Amino acid sequence: ALAWLDSERAGLVSAVQWAREERYADTAVRLSQCLGEYLDWRRSFDDLITVCGTAREAAHRAGNQIDGAIAWNSLGNALREAGRGEEAIDAHTHARDLYQTAGDRHREASAWNNLGNTLRQTGRAEEAIDAHTHARDLYQTAGDRHREAIAWNSLGGALREADRAEEAIDAHTHARDLFQAVGDRHGEALAWNNLGVALRSTGLVEEAVEAYEKALEGCREFDDWYRAGRTLLNLALAHQRAARPAEARAHYLQSADAYTRANAPTEAAAAQSRADALT
Repeated sequence: ALAWLDSERAGLVSAVQWAREERYADTAVRLSQCLGEYLDWRRSFDDLITVCGTAREAAHRAGNQIDGAIAWNSLGNALREAGRGEEAIDAHTHARDLYQTAGDRHREASAWNNLGNTLRQTGRAEEAIDAHTHARDLYQTAGDRHREAIAWNSLGGALREADRAEEAIDAHTHARDLFQAVGDRHGEALAWNNLGVALRSTGLVEEAVEAYEKALEGCREFDDWYRAGRTLLNLALAHQRAARPAEARAHYLQSADAYTRANAPTEAAAAQSRADALT
C-alpha cells in the first residue's frame, strides 16, 4: 500500500485541488482526509499543508463544520511539523471550537490532544498537560481505549517536559499497556521509546536501553524510518551516558542512515556529526 501511495502521490495531491469545483468538492475533501496519515508518515508536510488548506476552504464554502474541523486539525499537525507552532496552535484551537459547536466530543478529544502536542513543542508544558488530560478524559468517557493510549503517551511527554519524570513513566507505561491490549504494535513502539526517554531522565539508563530496543523493533517492523532514527539516536545517547563510546558511535551512524531513508536530512546530519565527534 505504501509503495502504491508513493507512486501515485503527486496525482492524488493534485486531485484534492478539484475540491475548488463544487461537483467534486465532497469527494476531494474525503480524499484529503484519507491522505492525511500517509503524508504525515512520509513527512511530506508541504503537500499536507496544501491538501488540508484546500479541504478547509471547501468545507467552509459548503458550511460543513465537521469536515472543516477535520481539515483544521490535520493542518495544525502539518504546521507543527513544519516548525510553525503558533499557526498550529491557532489551527487546533479552530478545530476544537468547531467540534465543540457541533457537539462531537470524540473528535474534540483529538483536537485537544494535538493542541497539547503543539503547546509542548512551543515550551508551554503545563498548558499541554491540561490539554492532554482533557483528551484522555474524553476518550475514557467514550470508551476508546486506542485513542486513550495515544493521549496517555502524549501526556507522558508533557509531564516529562515539566520535570515530572515519575508521573511521565507511569503515563507512558499506561500507554504501552493499552497499545498492547488493542494490538497496535506501532503505537506500542512509540510508547516504548518515550518510556525510554523518561527512564533515562531519572538515571535508569539500562532500563532505558531495553525500552529503546523494544521501540526499535516496532519501528523497523513498519518501515517507520524517521522514528527508527529517533530511537537509534536515543540509544546512542544512552550508551554514551553509560561510557560506551563505540556502541554510541555505531548507533549514531545507524540513526543517520535511518533519517536519510526518512528524507530527514537535517536530523541525519546532526546524527552524523555526533558520530564524527566520537571518532
